[in-house]
Amino acid sequence: MLNKHPLRVQSHILRLLGDQLIGHDRLAVFELVKNSYDADASEVSITIELNSTDPCVKVEDNGSGMNLSTITGAWLEVGTDSKRTVQNRVRSKTFNRLPLGEKGVGRLAVQKLGKKLQVITKEKNSAEYEFNIDWDILIGSSKYLNDNLSVEVTERATPSHFKTGSGTFIKISDLYLTDWKRGDIRELYRLVKSLSNPFNRVDSFNVSLDVPGRQDEISGLPDVEDMLDRAMWKLTYRLDEKGVFRWAYFFQPPKYKGLQRRYKRHTGLLDMLPEKGEDTKTGKQKKEQKIFVTPEILKTIGPIKGRIYAFHQSPEILRLFGDSQQMKAWLTGQSGVRVYRDRVRVFNYGEPGDDWLHLNARRINTPGKKLGSNSIVSYIDLDLDKSTGLREKTNREGFDENNSFDNLRAIALSIFDKFERELAPDRDAIDKAIKNTEKLPPIENAFDEIIKVAKKHKLEQEILPAVASIRNELDSFKAVMVGSGMANMNIGLAFHEMVHGVDNIVGQLERNSNKEIILSTVRHLRSLLDTFKPLLQREKNRSLPVNELTTRVLKMHEHRFPRHEVALSDWTNDTDKAINFKIKGPLNLVIGAISNVIDNAIYWSRYRKELENRSEPAAILILSSWDQELKEGTLAIIDNGMGFQLNPDSIAKPFMTMKAGGSGLGLYFARLVLESMGGRFMVCRADELRDDFNFSPSYDGAAVVFTFKD
Repeated sequence: MLNKHPLRVQSHILRLLGDQLIGHDRLAVFELVKNSYDADASEVSITIELNSTDPCVKVEDNGSGMNLSTITGAWLEVGTDSKRTVQNRVRSKTFNRLPLGEKGVGRLAVQKLGKKLQVITKEKNSAEYEFNIDWDILIGSSKYLNDNLSVEVTERATPSHFKTGSGTFIKISDLYLTDWKRGDIRELYRLVKSLSNPFNRVDSFNVSLDVPGRQDEISGLPDVEDMLDRAMWKLTYRLDEKGVFRWAYFFQPPKYKGLQRRYKRHTGLLDMLPEKGEDTKTGKQKKEQKIFVTPEILKTIGPIKGRIYAFHQSPEILRLFGDSQQMKAWLTGQSGVRVYRDRVRVFNYGEPGDDWLHLNARRINTPGKKLGSNSIVSYIDLDLDKSTGLREKTNREGFDENNSFDNLRAIALSIFDKFERELAPDRDAIDKAIKNTEKLPPIENAFDEIIKVAKKHKLEQEILPAVASIRNELDSFKAVMVGSGMANMNIGLAFHEMVHGVDNIVGQLERNSNKEIILSTVRHLRSLLDTFKPLLQREKNRSLPVNELTTRVLKMHEHRFPRHEVALSDWTNDTDKAINFKIKGPLNLVIGAISNVIDNAIYWSRYRKELENRSEPAAILILSSWDQELKEGTLAIIDNGMGFQLNPDSIAKPFMTMKAGGSGLGLYFARLVLESMGGRFMVCRADELRDDFNFSPSYDGAAVVFTFKD
């Protein structure tokens, strides 16, 4: 037997909606201010009366106000789609604004603050309306939501509040929170000042806060602009819908030990950080990531603009600005990455404790080279009309975490990575100035100087054994570091290639490929394992011809060349051009070093092809030579990429890189491997080798040269 029963909703759901959907009192105030923004207000005043006999919160604006139809059909109708649907999301008449409200429940934020509500509103050249709600009485008037819930609206032909113009006045009384501490007042002040973008103010939207009798508690708070002027580094940027990235970088140190200001601007494309977790995807999930941010990625995000202010928090630098404690306290409340749409803030991004880009986790992995959220003040500004894929959560605490949000986060991190790579040499200069290490000699020179002084003072017997012992220890540490470092890099490449192999098998199975094709791919995976296995083990010195060595290295990358459309020329295995010689040493480390250089060559040759939209393919050349007189062999890897963009003094030094997401350790480890074998490691422009090796002018990027002693 089938019976129908009514679905009933109890009236107290109204209280739950107001209390539970809004995270805290500050957001409740923010929701009311958003309504003022949507109403085309240019001025909004917030008054928190706490010392009166009847504590209350007042919000008044000079917006368009409401008529009776809007009151009954929108304000008093919970969940209305008056702003939510595409048809209703029209721009406002005066300031051409799109509505910020989406869910139709923001007006219930008043319940988060207090039990009683008074609303007075008036449109231009219209009557004034007033209604009052006591939420306990209203909700108690009916157990269930039905037509018994009603609100009386008073119409006044002669206005009593808005005697001229238009606007809306809201008063919330019988507050739940009446004992506001000094910290609460200051936090609300900070919040109100951040409602509109403090970095790029909306001229037509000003929000003020008044706390009668408690103004002294917010007086003396630092001015935002003064504090931002103390930033050591600044990046301003704009990314348009076509992916064109315009940025300007500022290094503005105080007068300190000769530090020089630096300014740079550029227009180009934004190189995208490699996606974490990308290698865990297989089959149809897998897509080869582009090097640059594309219009396709920006389709549901729209254009992005913003700024990053980065601060150096060492005591030596902070003291130069005066009150270092004030600076630290200000950063505690203001640091982070905020998000704005049409220059109005989206919460909770950038609030204290909200590290939505996980900047601090990145910094832990590379201390001193990445920026933590507590040392930056930053904002991202989106276009409300074009960021259609970014929808705010019902509780008003951020966006739904969908694909568009993932792309926004990836783009933001890529911008930070670009900024960090640009400021790296300036940060290094500051650290050297603070530590007075500019003139420190290399460790070997320091040892030689110790020995020289010891001999001068006839202290060889006492000093030389200690120096020899320290040298041996350092060599031992260096060997361990190089071995483990190269192994870690090889592990990353091994997993990357193995996952691509698995991906191929999945694709072949989905396409119902024949058995022999699938078995061939499986055999390739087996050979990959055999190739990588020696690289991850400790290995004694062995000897191998250079052509066999390059064959092993290229085996690790063989599927990457066609996948990335990179043309490879291997002269070491060309019968007409090959010059063979034997390499003796820890071959697993040598293979790892060469592999890393090839990985860089693949990236930078692709980078240039995509950046310049070149018809020429990305290309890599590997060649060798032998000097009979010096008894040394050379292996060179040459590409047609961007060439080395770092300062020559920074190349092959740890953590110095221009590659998005790069560690800055690959060339450093390669140099250490060659030096440990008594060889040499050199980087230069491809043009510098052309006369010696007579290769095509098409190879006009970077050249990395390994020189091995017999």
